[in-house]
Amino acid sequence: MKYLIILSVPSLVLFNFAMAQHPGLGNPIVHKISEDVYAVTNLDHSFKYGWTNAGIIFTENSVIFIDCGMTEASAEFLWEPARKNLQGNEKIYLILTHEHCDHIFGMNVFKKKGATVIAHELMIEFLKEWSDKYKSTMIKKLKWSQQKGDKIFGEVKLSLPDRVISQDTVLTINGETISLLSTPGHSKTQLTVYEPKTKTLFASDVIYQGGNPNTSFGGTQEWKAWIRALQRLKSMEIEIICPGHGNLCGKDEIYRNIGYLQGFIKGFQSRGEYK
Repeated sequence: MKYLIILSVPSLVLFNFAMAQHPGLGNPIVHKISEDVYAVTNLDHSFKYGWTNAGIIFTENSVIFIDCGMTEASAEFLWEPARKNLQGNEKIYLILTHEHCDHIFGMNVFKKKGATVIAHELMIEFLKEWSDKYKSTMIKKLKWSQQKGDKIFGEVKLSLPDRVISQDTVLTINGETISLLSTPGHSKTQLTVYEPKTKTLFASDVIYQGGNPNTSFGGTQEWKAWIRALQRLKSMEIEIICPGHGNLCGKDEIYRNIGYLQGFIKGFQSRGEYK
């Protein structure tokens, strides 16, 4: 597999894999933040809300994936940079940041490889209700044929998480600590993942880079909770943010997202639509 090394960001090496286009893959870029921490951007998003992002963290005898893309092809791509660093005896973990299809449809690729899936406890109720109809619902919403849906999404087989959390949790894996933060607002199940050695935040949909936060999954109560979550993140020592969508960024995007949500709530309240 050929790749191009780009030194356009200080202390960050970007690998833009030149590979044959596959339906449901997008134009993925692997960002090497350190020897053990990677961000992957520009994975396919079938609704064209901006590309979907994910993360990979290595410890001595494990590999942790943060989200798994919207398609089977995206998930298989995520596996490639990990596979090259594996010795064959590592434990595999998959952290699902929330329940939306663009972050979980690739789950089965990692389950087949023996991954332990970690998610918010509210994911259980959602997956029990939606696991058998989520793919077909999205195909219908996109106005695709079943054939096109199968070609782009691939095999979508959703299963319940192996481990759930309900509050901030520190995972200790092979002596390395990773913080899982409960940051609801965009979704009740929303988690963010903080890697302290590189001060990298895998923010998922808590932070939107370059675009407006997607507020369509809640109301005033959820949006205010979202602002509180962002205020928490603002106080943390963060150098790199991998948002759920968009480019890698810094803490300026936290302030921009807070400002947008505050204005959004004010606008609705002034029109009497939400109290």
